[in-house]
Amino acid sequence: MFVAPGDLLEYDFRPSAGRQLPSVLTSLKVVQWNVERNYESQAIITILKELDCDVCILQEVDMFCKRSGCQDHFRALCEELQVKGGFVAEFLELESPIRQPRDQGGGSHGNAILSKYDVDFSVVKHQYHAYDWDHDGEKLREPRKGKRYTLAATVKAPGLPPIRCYSVHLEVFTGIIGRITSFSEVFEDSRAHFCETPYQIIGGDLNTMAHSIARVSGKYATDRYRWLSLGETESGWWHRRVFAFHDQDGQWNTSLAGSVIPFFAWVPAWIYLWTSGFGMEVLKRARNPGFYDPWPCEEVTLENPAYFGLFKAKLDWTLLRCLEVIRQGVGNADYRASDHKYLMVEVKPSDPNVDPYKLWQQQRHQWGNHQHVAITAIYWKWMVATIAIGSFIYLTISWK
Repeated sequence: MFVAPGDLLEYDFRPSAGRQLPSVLTSLKVVQWNVERNYESQAIITILKELDCDVCILQEVDMFCKRSGCQDHFRALCEELQVKGGFVAEFLELESPIRQPRDQGGGSHGNAILSKYDVDFSVVKHQYHAYDWDHDGEKLREPRKGKRYTLAATVKAPGLPPIRCYSVHLEVFTGIIGRITSFSEVFEDSRAHFCETPYQIIGGDLNTMAHSIARVSGKYATDRYRWLSLGETESGWWHRRVFAFHDQDGQWNTSLAGSVIPFFAWVPAWIYLWTSGFGMEVLKRARNPGFYDPWPCEEVTLENPAYFGLFKAKLDWTLLRCLEVIRQGVGNADYRASDHKYLMVEVKPSDPNVDPYKLWQQQRHQWGNHQHVAITAIYWKWMVATIAIGSFIYLTISWK
């Protein structure tokens, strides 16, 4: 059974009897993992069984593709783990002679969320798409039909308030502008569900990789930040420009707007729109509605041995809102089951009596997220000094 891009498929293989689940939970154990097309399907299932998580947030799940044995891997995951699962197809992978055998299509490919408990699924349909796969897939020897979709799931575990989870897979063949533009739509969906579900998790492979040796590739770093972010990783750049700017800090993300030249209120807005490359709607959406990252911003989750250690990146994220981390772990460090590590977090709801903005500040400080903001002050001082010196030289020459 093929699933068309954007369509939602659900399976429920939770046993009606025989498996004892807690009647009341005080925490939720969640894993985020890009399972790399289920090439190592049995190893993936074995690891997930050992983790025994309440929720699994997965990317790159294959259904009936030749490259992964023509199997319905989504169904196999749900059956083996005895869970309820939702799957959104991003692409119909076309079978083609121009594909390498390891990339051969013939089925569907997308994102999934699995849960031991009751869960409602929905699809976030992105308006912006950084790469036109329908027309340009053959250029990459990967002909496919479809686009990027984010899967959302509201998990209703006994004893806990509803927790909204997202499975996100951002485009790799673009740059910082394309990824942040798409990701800002996830933030917008998050805001739309604050009233009923303030407790939220964004899990995903954000493909934050436009640094190091990837900068020299026109495929993986396609915009001005290929060089303007020189000196830091893309994940560090996101920490500084996106995650450090809260909704309550302003009506539009001035940190993101000031990515090229420092932001000053008296400078016309069009200058920042032009220099930053971000439209006003994106700058409004790309404010952080309260998520923090419980991992170091340089936590490597993918390392490509083909580049002799020159390329490694934090591609995978578990962003939390109004949730506290009880414990966490990283696995698949040898990359045998997938080319990505997994990230596991066990969380519990934060105190609902604490102001969300203050809570966000506390949690960012607790997990060291604030440390990257300090770079901004250094950057501003350097830029202001450069502008001042440049202006002085210009005026001096002009006066003469």
